[in-house]
Amino acid sequence: MKPNRAVSFNIVWQACIGCSACVAVCPQPEPFVSPHDTIALNTPCSIACMRCVEVCPTSAITFERLAGVDIDTMAAKSPLGVGERAG
Repeated sequence: MKPNRAVSFNIVWQACIGCSACVAVCPQPEPFVSPHDTIALNTPCSIACMRCVEVCPTSAITFERLAGVDIDTMAAKSPLGVGERAG
């Protein structure tokens, strides 16, 4: 399920096993990583591909749609297009 709005991710720390699978599949330009080697938390994600949510072996990643933050608007402001990765 891909939301049509930007999302912000959260981690259920009791469930996270620290495997960094979410970081490995994330197409966001780097660094979209938290200090705990997970995807960035409480940071708007304009791609919202949800790969991190799908790959998490413990379902530790939750997200919320950001009201009023449209993916297309964020992508237009980004030097990279939606779904492109730096490097």
